[in-house]
Amino acid sequence: MSTSKLIQQSTPARSLGLGAGSPFWVNVKPLLNRLERGEGLLLAVNVSIVLFARPGAAALLAQVFVSTAVLALLYGLNDVYDCERDLNDPAKDQTLATFCVANRGRLLGILKLEKVGVVLLAFALLGVGSAGAVAALFLVNLAYSAVLKGKAGLDVLWVGLWGGLYAMVPGVALPLQVVLLVGVMTSICHIFQILRDRDADDANQIHTSAVASRWLPFAQLGVCCAAMAAVLWSTLGPLGALSAFAPLLLRLTLASNQSAWLASKAYYGIVWLLVLGAVYASHG
Repeated sequence: MSTSKLIQQSTPARSLGLGAGSPFWVNVKPLLNRLERGEGLLLAVNVSIVLFARPGAAALLAQVFVSTAVLALLYGLNDVYDCERDLNDPAKDQTLATFCVANRGRLLGILKLEKVGVVLLAFALLGVGSAGAVAALFLVNLAYSAVLKGKAGLDVLWVGLWGGLYAMVPGVALPLQVVLLVGVMTSICHIFQILRDRDADDANQIHTSAVASRWLPFAQLGVCCAAMAAVLWSTLGPLGALSAFAPLLLRLTLASNQSAWLASKAYYGIVWLLVLGAVYASHG
C-alpha cells in the first residue's frame, strides 16, 4: 500500500482538542510511547535531582513540570523528523507516524513556537540558568533530529550532550561530575538503543554507529564505561569506579541486547542514587 493511501486511511479525523488527531497529541504521545518501552527515564533523573535538593512545593512542581514539558518536546520533534522512516518500522507507533507525515509542516511550526514558550516559562519560573539549559538543549535536539542521528560516531556523543544538558533543566546547582555522569549514562543507553534498532535503521538508511560497524558500538561502550569510571572514582572510590564496566560486561555476556540494557538501567539506578546521596551529604 502506498504511503499516501495509508495516510488517507489512518489519519485521525479530528484536528482539534487534545486527543489523537490534534497537534497537541504530538506533545504527549511520543513521551508516553517511550515510557511504555522503558525509555524516557531522563525524567526520573530530573525528578530525583529535584527531590534531593528539597525545594519548596511550588518550586518542586515548577521544576518537574518544566522538565516534563522539555522532554515531551524533545521526543515530539524527533518523531516528527523521523515520521516517514517510522512508517517502515512496525515497532514504531504507526498511527502517530501517519499523522505526523500528513501534518509535518504544521507540526514543526507548532513545536517551534512551543519551544520558545517553554524557554520563556523556564526563565520565569526557574531563572536564567534553567532557561539557558533549555534553549541549548532544544538546539542540540534539532541538530540531532535533523542531521546527527545518521552520523556514525557523532550520534552517541551528541546524545550524551543531550543528557547532560537535560540534568541542568531544573536549575539546581550541580557539581560537574553529576552532569557528566548523566551524559555518560545517556550515551550508554543510546548505544543499547541503536543496537536494538540496527536492522530497522539500516533498512531506513539511517547511518547510526551500529549500522556503520559491528564493532563501533562496543568500542564506544568501552570508552563510555571508562569515562564513567573516571567520574565515579572521586565519589564511590575504586570499587565504584570498577563497577562502571558492568554494562560492557553485560552486553558481552548476555545473548539478549534488551536484557543487557534492562540490567544496565537497574545498575544505573543504584549508582545514581548513591552518587546523589554522596554529593548532597558532602554539601550538608
